Amino acid sequence: MEENKQGNIDSDIFGEVDKFLGDKEKFIRESVIGNRIINELEDFTLDVGLKKTYLCVVRDSERVFVVLGKVIENFIQAYGGTATIYPKGERICLELVTPKRAI
Repeated sequence: MEENKQGNIDSDIFGEVDKFLGDKEKFIRESVIGNRIINELEDFTLDVGLKKTYLCVVRDSERVFVVLGKVIENFIQAYGGTATIYPKGERICLELVTPKRAI
């Protein structure tokens, strides 16, 4: 019986974390990246975590840097965080770090 109770608690915690990350990804897609930029990127991956978000795109033209620059600008305005851009094979990636907030 105790194992079942712990399993329910774990499921609740994981469910809440998944919901939080889903909400954060939705916010980043809509507000930080934006629909227009998403349409320009075409082939990208987005990995949203509690502190860091990774956005990787195929480097198909120099326009990619302009678009990623806009994402960085939007991210910094929304979160006041930091961004790092780096190559990863045929892709260009952003590491977006959300700063700790005072409670």
